Amino acid sequence: MIALTAAGHDPRLQIGTPVPPRSTWRGTTAVLLAEDLLLLALDPDRGTPVNSSRQPLGVALCGALVAELGLAGLIEEDGRRLAPVGIRPKHPLLADVHAALGTVRGRRAADQLRRLDGAIGGVWSRVVDGLVDADVLGRRRDRVLVVRITHHPVLRTEARDEVVWRMRTAATGDGPLDPRTATVLALSGPARLLEVVAPQRAERRHAKARIAAATDQTPIAPIVRKVIQEAQQAAAAAATTAAIASTAST
Repeated sequence: MIALTAAGHDPRLQIGTPVPPRSTWRGTTAVLLAEDLLLLALDPDRGTPVNSSRQPLGVALCGALVAELGLAGLIEEDGRRLAPVGIRPKHPLLADVHAALGTVRGRRAADQLRRLDGAIGGVWSRVVDGLVDADVLGRRRDRVLVVRITHHPVLRTEARDEVVWRMRTAATGDGPLDPRTATVLALSGPARLLEVVAPQRAERRHAKARIAAATDQTPIAPIVRKVIQEAQQAAAAAATTAAIASTAST
């Protein structure tokens, strides 16, 4: 078992080590942006999100799914909301998101993203289930006192290694980013994953700037940029709500 830091850092993935090959665990099927983001957020051994990021991560995962539709040209702006267009995608999770966008309530896109979780039956479980079915993640149920906690340890470490390396290289570098990498990097900030993409404290100021400017510096459809901005706002609100609830319970 690899010894990790508290933030889920893997010593095998420090800048300067050989670049892991691009994961091909889905064969010819593209890995979803939400799957990349969830793998980035998991402590690979504990199988739980790093930094207690579950609540803002859920909103960011919804943003990643909607951004996926945006990259495919399957959503458009409808006033302050997002609306599905075109033919429903074949991927069952993306198809459900496409359909839900047309019915979920909310005056703004950020409201839609916050409510999308419930509309598709739980974004965390839907994304996790796909990774479990692909044997990328495991599923282990432990009992802590009287509470059962489900863990999802990473079984195919090369899948997570590739995502972590790509995001750390993007966060700490200065080069151009492809649209998919830029989207996941932009969502890593509101998902509270700064310490994962920039494990060295000295790199974090630069990484914050790269996260903030990721989509501005990338040729990406305006609708995708809009989705990311709304997801950032919604995730920040979710993090604030979680912090207030945690303070009130202590």
